[in-house]
Amino acid sequence: MDTLPVREMVLYKHGVGFFRREGEIQAEEVTLTFRHDEINDVLKSLAAFDRQGGQVLGIHYQTPLDKASRLTDSSIRLSDSASLVDLLRDLRGREITLMADASAIRGRLIGIDLAAGEEDTLGDSLVSVAIEHALVRVVALKQIESVQLHDDRASHDLHYFLDTSMSEELRRSVTLRMSPGDHHLVVYYVVPSPTWRVSYRLVAESEDEGDAGSALLQGWGLFDNRLDEDLEEVAVTLVAGQPISFVYDLYSSRIPERPVVEDETRIAAAPVEYRGGGLLKRIAPAPQAMREESAVDGFALAPGSVLGEARPTPMRAAIADAAFTNADGHEVGEFFQYVVTTPVSVKRGDSALVPILNADLAYQKELLYNGQKHPEHPVAALRFENRTGLTLERGPVTVIEDGAYSGEAILAFTRDGGEVYLPYAVELGVRVSEQMQRSQHMAGLQIDGSSGYVIIEEYRVTRVTYSIENHTGQEKTVTVEAPISSGHELFDMREPDSATATERRWRVEAPAGSITEFVRQERFLMSRREELQSLDDQRLQQWMQDRWLDQDTYRQLSDVLEALNSIRNAREEQAEL
Repeated sequence: MDTLPVREMVLYKHGVGFFRREGEIQAEEVTLTFRHDEINDVLKSLAAFDRQGGQVLGIHYQTPLDKASRLTDSSIRLSDSASLVDLLRDLRGREITLMADASAIRGRLIGIDLAAGEEDTLGDSLVSVAIEHALVRVVALKQIESVQLHDDRASHDLHYFLDTSMSEELRRSVTLRMSPGDHHLVVYYVVPSPTWRVSYRLVAESEDEGDAGSALLQGWGLFDNRLDEDLEEVAVTLVAGQPISFVYDLYSSRIPERPVVEDETRIAAAPVEYRGGGLLKRIAPAPQAMREESAVDGFALAPGSVLGEARPTPMRAAIADAAFTNADGHEVGEFFQYVVTTPVSVKRGDSALVPILNADLAYQKELLYNGQKHPEHPVAALRFENRTGLTLERGPVTVIEDGAYSGEAILAFTRDGGEVYLPYAVELGVRVSEQMQRSQHMAGLQIDGSSGYVIIEEYRVTRVTYSIENHTGQEKTVTVEAPISSGHELFDMREPDSATATERRWRVEAPAGSITEFVRQERFLMSRREELQSLDDQRLQQWMQDRWLDQDTYRQLSDVLEALNSIRNAREEQAEL
């Protein structure tokens, strides 16, 4: 039987791989071996066709049973220590030919009589064969040189036992049966596969007194060869995205339970009498009655291409030449593909890194402070726009700045054109402390005389004061980052310099050797209702002083409260009487 080598593999981030095997074969059967945990996905996704016009007649696979279960119906069952004795025992009654002392003895096997004692005395055991109707030939077991089977069922069961014994419990075979002739067979399937990973290297060279510069961003895709074979010259594609995928149990055999209906006991029918007029007749009701290949045009990122505004320096140029990009980027619906243009070879059980990104870009250096992520000190961060033309998958970044290791960061999933923020080191020379104050302030007042309620609107105010202590000898710019709270609005402060979907950012200048304060104020509008009769004159006077009430409204409410108070006193007096 021929095997098909892997020609293409597409790996996804959610743990599956799409594989294409292809090759020229001259046989009518091709056997592929898979792991036990892969077989359900293979049966769900496997597709095969012949480029030379031949036909795939069928796909066969082993019934999902263990060895003991598969051998239950076999008439031949051999042990590990006495195979010949077991074979002769199971051939009882079948026609065989024994070769003993250079003579052939043909007949029906009667059985074997084992000698008593240890195993080394088995030579005294006897085998008896019925040669004719009334003649039995007895042969010593040690004299038997060969056994020939003339019963087709026994021969089939013997080979079935041997094939089953040879099969692996952790491997399953799938056999493709082809029409006669030569074939150019292509097979596609999906199986579980370790998720591919990505890691980046950022080689930065500072300019403009260290606050800006240019950098070379390299990206490497990592994947594992989990197959039971070496990969030779395989086309590799790494996909960023998450298609819907699931496991459906097609491999297990199930026989639904059915009700047991016993044959009814019948007795002689007694005479039946009917009244005149006939019988009504009851009438029973009638019974109620693949993968499409798609080609997406993309673009190739040429080796050494300058995609940002930065000018490559000799150091970065040397690194770029050492490992140039060999991946094309394609947008495919909701996914992004890194198509590695150079075939990859990976040994069985090994892993590999392939370069998928190599781009020059311009960056800005900032100090970023977010007390919820890192208290007391800001972190040094590089900010740049993703102008690589590729979608950047989430992964770790090692930062080399001006020829020295500066730290590490996590690059978030970023589409082309998005902004990247890489915090890679802690600035211990700058310390930030926060002081939070909460208060409530009147925002509005509405009187509903028909319902007897007053609606009070209040602002819940949060005031955060950031004290930035710059202990270095240089002026620093600290970017203060704060989360965006739902329903809260900024007031009495300047607008943020930038914002994301979840945070706002302000740039604060901190002179050398000084303490700089920055205040962030947010408020949240709330409303509540109170009954008019629960108010008192003191609160009315306070509202009038704060100009929430005018003089006329105050006088009318005072009259209402005075009348309500008189009614309350009268009821108390009435209750006493």
